[in-house]
Amino acid sequence: MSYALLGLLSLRSWTGYELTQQVRRSLTHVWPASAANLYREQQRLVRLGWASVSTEAAGPERTRNRYTITPAGRSALQAWLDDNPGPTNLESEAFLRIWFADAGTPDQLARTLRAQATEARATVDHVVELFEQYLAGAGPFPDRAHLNAIVGELIAELFGQLETRCSALAAEVDQWPSTRRKGIDAATRASMERVVAANRATLRT
Repeated sequence: MSYALLGLLSLRSWTGYELTQQVRRSLTHVWPASAANLYREQQRLVRLGWASVSTEAAGPERTRNRYTITPAGRSALQAWLDDNPGPTNLESEAFLRIWFADAGTPDQLARTLRAQATEARATVDHVVELFEQYLAGAGPFPDRAHLNAIVGELIAELFGQLETRCSALAAEVDQWPSTRRKGIDAATRASMERVVAANRATLRT
């Protein structure tokens, strides 16, 4: 998150509140964070010397902090961009519930799958709305539209596939008499074989 904030500060200076809102608007689907954590990260950037902070008036008897990237911060951002990215980690409560669904009922599992499909569709809809703004000439930071297009298309494809598969699996689970199985049955074997067949060539390389 420190580097995410540095990336935003490389565009312009922001108040603490503006930074928090911008992260929630633009980065929530790839790097979510709580408001409390975001404010802590802003202060951490200052301690590291990667950002400076100044106080400005925000109304009668009120002030706010404005953060600006420093030369050291730009160097840190460049070094981060030059390094290899860390592993991608998926955090999904729905996936955890699916994993342990044999402690519950088919109805519970199907509802979890449909909830995940609904959430995935909402994410795709958010990308569509953002792209429509750009196409109408009203998108934020238009000089960075090419980068937003790459990330947005990746997110739309990933979450679109998630919606499709979860919806189909929910319909399949509706027919299950129980979430418990003994060994690998025909349906389970077919599912595993599809994955292996689709990716065997990649594994061999």
